[in-house]
Order: sequence, then C-alpha cells, then structure tokens
Amino acid sequence: MLSRFEYLNKNLRLMAEFALEQVMLQADAMENDDHDLAIRVITRDDELDKLEKENDNLSQNAILEAAANQQAVNEERPKGYAPEPLRFALSAIRLTRYFERIGDQVVDSLSAFQNGNIRKGFFKEDETASLILARVVTIVGMAVESLVEEKDRFYGSVQKVEKELDYHCMSLFRSAVDDARFSRREFADLFRILISIERQGDLAENVAMELVRLQTGRDIRHLFPGSPAFRTDDSPP
Repeated sequence: MLSRFEYLNKNLRLMAEFALEQVMLQADAMENDDHDLAIRVITRDDELDKLEKENDNLSQNAILEAAANQQAVNEERPKGYAPEPLRFALSAIRLTRYFERIGDQVVDSLSAFQNGNIRKGFFKEDETASLILARVVTIVGMAVESLVEEKDRFYGSVQKVEKELDYHCMSLFRSAVDDARFSRREFADLFRILISIERQGDLAENVAMELVRLQTGRDIRHLFPGSPAFRTDDSPP
C-alpha cells in the first residue's frame, strides 16, 4: 500500500505528464489546423483541474502530518527522494499550481486559435511559428522529465530553451506587426497565442527552479544568473 507521500508523488507525476500531453496536443492542433482536436484539448482541461484539487488536498494533509509528527513521517518519505517530507509537500503545492497554469495557458492559446482568424497552414508553413511550437513542447517536456527522473540538473538546459522560446515569440510578433497581410483580428489572436505559449515556457522554468529547491534546498528564483549560487549541474560556466 502506498504511503501518503508516495501517493502524492505518483499523483504529481500524473499531473505533470497530463500537462505535457496537453502542450503536445496544442502543437498538433495548430500545425494541422485541427479545430476539433483543439476543442477536445480545451475540454480535457477539466481533468487537470480535478488533479489539482486532489493534489492540493494531499499536500495540505501531508504538511499537517509532517509538521505534527516529523519523526514518524520521515519513515514514509517518497522512495528515491532525498528531500525531507515537509519540503516535498510544500514543493508539491507549488508544482501543482505550475502544471495547472500550464494547462490554463494551453486553453487560452487554443481559444484564440479557435476563433478561426489565423490563416490555414500558418503554424506549419511559417518557420518561426513552427519552431515556437517545437520549443514549447521541448521545454515543458524537459521540466516533466526533471520531475519524473527526480533530478535537478536539467535547469540550465531548461533556462536556455526558455530564452530561445522568448526570442522566437518576440521575433514572430515583430514580423507580424510589419506584415500587411495580417488583419487586425488575425494579429490580435496571434498575439494572444504567443503570450500564452511564452507563459507556458515561463511556467516550465518555474518547475525546473522548484525542483532545484526540492533536491538541494537552494532557492534560485531571485538570484542573478551569473552568480555561483545560481549554478546547477548543466548550467553553462
């Protein structure tokens, strides 16, 4: 029988993998102009919301029990996890929020796509648009892999891809501003999509930073990227 912490760990991984699947389906829907798929992905977000509520309850109960009886709870820490249970339960709350918000951003981007103002074939034929969809799948996939593998060393790579995603989103935005082929409606929807996808990348980076804190106890959220304390195993020198 799974302990409360093992069950929370299992549920958190399930939520992470579901969020990644939503991001992948988002890319498929846009690249293939599949509006039926977009509707199904939007509807599926309810399942992610249910997982969030369940994880919230699990995390809160785990925090209360860990605080009340630290010694007994230590014996039930998740297998393979170095952090003590209280830290894990606190991180699980934050990670749950990040994955739920990734799902919300997928819904926002596909809702704009569903307006039907983006020209057919745009996300497949435009090189930058296609690259953006590939990069957001990559960065969320790396964050999920970091969680599943129970490692923090992927942060440097996640940070690098997040910067690339930001660059490509800004590049496409700037080119669209000067492109007379874009109607005001199409431009507005593309802008909404780019903002939502860029935020998906930000949230994936937040996941990676939280995993550093979970595994090492270091909070690198507000550190300057060049500082020694900011470094993780795969950070560039």
